[in-house]
Amino acid sequence: MGFGADVRYWNINRRKELEAKGIKYEEADSLIPQCDFLSMHFAQVKDTENFLNKERIQKIKKGAIVINTAPMELVDINALAERLGEEDMAFILDHSDEMSPENISKLSKFKNCIIYPPIAYITEEARIIKQEIFVGNIENFLKGTPTSQVN
Repeated sequence: MGFGADVRYWNINRRKELEAKGIKYEEADSLIPQCDFLSMHFAQVKDTENFLNKERIQKIKKGAIVINTAPMELVDINALAERLGEEDMAFILDHSDEMSPENISKLSKFKNCIIYPPIAYITEEARIIKQEIFVGNIENFLKGTPTSQVN
């Protein structure tokens, strides 16, 4: 698993199915300083906001690459900018469409910070599905049975 890498994980809730495959659980504060690659893939909830705070950012191993596919509210932007200025780690993110222009500007000046635009929905299949959902929502609204409501 993991191309022979030593794969470990942290989650709010332990995942026994991962551990059964040989993936080791480790507390976040002991895991972060060991990672050559730290990949964050979790939702923004009360318990994860500011997960990658100043203390944890300072613990990131020199030479590490951090990949964040989660909302940037999980990251202390000011502490990240400070650490990126040390030029001893890289940070890759893909939720730029949800960030303020000020935060984008703050991070975009670092060559060791890669900011991807949101691209998960640009495949041909995803575009077609998105159009079908859009048209279906309008049709259902006109029939008096709206879908995808926000209350």
